[in-house]
Amino acid sequence: MKSLLSTIALCSLLMACSQGNQSAKTDTSGESASAVAKHTKPESIYAPYTEEAVKARLNDMRAIVDSGHLYLPAYEKEAQSYLDKWQTYPDMLKAMMESELDPTDTQEVADIPLDEEEAAIDDVASISARGRITAQESQSAFNVPGAIDYFLEIQSTNEQPFTLQGLKINRGRCGFSTGDFYSKMPVTLNYSGTVKYLLKCKGDQVLEAEIITDQGNFNITF
Repeated sequence: MKSLLSTIALCSLLMACSQGNQSAKTDTSGESASAVAKHTKPESIYAPYTEEAVKARLNDMRAIVDSGHLYLPAYEKEAQSYLDKWQTYPDMLKAMMESELDPTDTQEVADIPLDEEEAAIDDVASISARGRITAQESQSAFNVPGAIDYFLEIQSTNEQPFTLQGLKINRGRCGFSTGDFYSKMPVTLNYSGTVKYLLKCKGDQVLEAEIITDQGNFNITF
């Protein structure tokens, strides 16, 4: 009888210990789940920067886009790309925050009233001339026999006289000198008046000439 009671007591003790272990495991699991939940908290869209810093930079980009005419086209395009993609691509957020774009770095654009701008366009459009490239054997004693000189001739087709004040041939990449005494600038050209300039480049290299006059500038292409 004593043996039976001892066995029952031992079984009760073992069951109590087993329940205690299960309770401890349950508590530990609960703590672990709580810790995991804390660590999986969603990361801020502004990380690793502060919300204030990112919003300030976004305002800079909007200022550039909203006043695009004051900035270089490349600046406006870059700012727009940051606004469109900073939330989608982490690299774009980093690039925006490190970008040197500055809304105070504007182009020097003069605000011309519309009526004055249209008048200026009309004035330039009213000036007309034509040009051609000619060639002849060089008369210079310093050139070898058979050397060719190339000339730019400009002839006014304008009803009213205008004064030729300067030339830019191939955007200033081709030099020139006065071809004759009557072409020395500034020179006034009446209708059909012609001037001639000796080119310092080959004739087939000339693509355009900017004609600078007292009434505005215009281009002649070849």
